Amino acid sequence: MEKKSFKVSYDSDEDIISLHSEGYKSKFSFDLELPKGDVVIDYGFDGSVVGLEFFNASDYFPFLKKIKNPAKLMGRFSVQYGRNWAQINFEVSAPGIQSQINNSIISPYNKSMILNH
Repeated sequence: MEKKSFKVSYDSDEDIISLHSEGYKSKFSFDLELPKGDVVIDYGFDGSVVGLEFFNASDYFPFLKKIKNPAKLMGRFSVQYGRNWAQINFEVSAPGIQSQINNSIISPYNKSMILNH
């Protein structure tokens, strides 16, 4: 299995955290409106999930309120694809914070629509 590197960035003023597969560009984005805040899923040119952005991020990841150096945040995600869905498992952590967050999102998914967009 290919090991991917992930870039994590956090904008504390806007309260947005991003997780992106390094070296992959986004072709298409899909916005999920969820009770805690929107989650934007970015799809690459091959139709695979290449990134996530969480709006109202501290509602998803409460420890972000305590982070003094967001450059030290770590995160990753993996994706399982179904015929018309994608289950995205993600985790975000920071040094010195014991409460690593693991969770998942299930999103509608249509590879042919993404590729033809």
